[in-house]
Amino acid sequence: MRTKKEGLILPFGLLLFAAMACNYSATTANISSLKLGKDKDVSQEASSFGAKATVYALATISNAPGAVKVKGRVLIEEVAGQQRGPIPGLEKTLELPGSTTASFSFTPPTAGWPAGKYKLEVLMLDEGGAQKDQKAVDFTIL
Repeated sequence: MRTKKEGLILPFGLLLFAAMACNYSATTANISSLKLGKDKDVSQEASSFGAKATVYALATISNAPGAVKVKGRVLIEEVAGQQRGPIPGLEKTLELPGSTTASFSFTPPTAGWPAGKYKLEVLMLDEGGAQKDQKAVDFTIL
C-alpha cells in the first residue's frame, strides 16, 4: 500500500523541475578565440610589439543569444618600475548585438610602451553586467 509521502514525490519533483527551468539559463555564450596582431584585421597573430606599436585584438563572441558587453583591457605583468595590474585609461567596453567579433586597439603612450610583459584581458558580460566568460593573452613589448 502506498503512503501519502510516496504520492507526493512526483508532484514535488515536477514543481522543483519547473522552478529550476525558470531560473536556469543554459546559454553557451563564450569568447571562442582571442588574437593579437599588428594590424586592424589581425591578419597575422603577434605576441611581441615595438614600443611605438598599436596593439590590435580580435575577440570572437560565439553562441550569444542576445546583446552582450565585451570589455578589453591591458594589464602590466612585469615592467620595471611599474605596478602589476590594469593600466588606467586602457580599458574599452563594446556593446554587441550577439555573436560577432569584438575589435580592440590600444595605442601606446606618447613616450611609447615601456619594455616588459603585458596581458590583454577580454571579459564578456551579459546585459545585467554579470561576467559570462573571460580570456587573456600575454604579449611583450621589446
